[in-house]
Amino acid sequence: MVLDELHELIETLQGRIEAHAPALQQSEALTRYALIDPLLRGLGWDTGDPSQVIPEYRSAAGSADYALFGQSNKPQVIIEAKRLGAQLDFKVRQQVTGYCQEEGIPYAAITDGRRWEIYDVFKPVAMKDSQVSSFDLGDPPAATCLQALALWRSSASAGNVKVGAAPLTSAPVADAEATASTPILAEPAVEANGWTRLSEFSPEAGSRPSELRSPDGQVTSLTNWGDFIAEVVAWLQVSGNLSDHNLPIQFGDQTQYVVSTTLPSRTGFDGSGVYRQVGEWHVRTNYTGGQHARNAKRIIERAGLNPADFAVRLQ
Repeated sequence: MVLDELHELIETLQGRIEAHAPALQQSEALTRYALIDPLLRGLGWDTGDPSQVIPEYRSAAGSADYALFGQSNKPQVIIEAKRLGAQLDFKVRQQVTGYCQEEGIPYAAITDGRRWEIYDVFKPVAMKDSQVSSFDLGDPPAATCLQALALWRSSASAGNVKVGAAPLTSAPVADAEATASTPILAEPAVEANGWTRLSEFSPEAGSRPSELRSPDGQVTSLTNWGDFIAEVVAWLQVSGNLSDHNLPIQFGDQTQYVVSTTLPSRTGFDGSGVYRQVGEWHVRTNYTGGQHARNAKRIIERAGLNPADFAVRLQ
C-alpha cells in the first residue's frame, strides 16, 4: 500500500538523518541527494523525468531549486531547498512565494530536507495563514505521511495540494455516532506491566527498548535497538525457525542486507552499515527504532511465525 511504503521511506530517511547529520548540515547538494530527492520519488515524482521535475529551474524571475510540473508545461510547485538545519525563516518564505507570484505558480515549498512547509501562494490571506501543510521527518511517521501527501504527484500535478485524510480501517456505518474514522496506523495496544505486542509496536523517535519477550516466554534484557534486532534474529536462529535457506534478507533499501550469511563487503553490496554477528550470521543494526521494529516483524513473518507472539517493553 502507498502509506506503508511512504511510512517505510520516512523511517529510512530518519535513520539517514541520524547517521549523517554532520555531513548533511554542511551541504545543500548532499541534503537534496540523500533526503529531498528520495522523498519526492516516494511521493510519485520521477526526479529523472524533466516533464515532471526540473532541478535548477530557470525563468525570467530567476532560478529555483526544483520545479514540479503538472498537466501543462508550467510548474505547479516550486521548492526552495536548504542544507539540513538551515533556518527556514521569513526571508526564505518571502523569496520563494515572491518568485511564484511573479511566475504565476500556485504553490511554494521550503525545506531543509527534514522540515517542510508548503504554501498556497495566491490564497488572499496573510502568509502564515496560507500554509497548506508542514511536517518534520523527525516526528512519528504515521502523522508525517498524511502531511507529506500534500505533495503526492497524482493530486499535486492537478493543482489539488492538501494533506491526506486519515484512512478508515473499515467502511463507514449508518449510525452517525459510530462514524469516527480510525487511522490505519493506530496507537499500539499495551499489555500489563508495559509490554506491547510486536505486531502492534511502533516506537517513537528517541525511545529505547528494555526487554524482549519471545514466544516461549523467555525475557531478554536490552540496552538499545541493535540488541533488539539481534536478539529477535538469535531466537529465530536457535529455535530453528530461520535458517541459511531464508537468507539473505533485505527490505526497502536494495543496497543493504538486513540479515546475511556473509558480510556485505564480501557480497558486493555497500558495507557502510553497522553489522553485528549473530552465530554465523550478520545483522545490520544501523536503523532507527521504528525501522528495527518493522524489520523484526517482517523477519518473523518470513520465518512463518506471528509477530504478536513477541512482545517488547520500553525503558
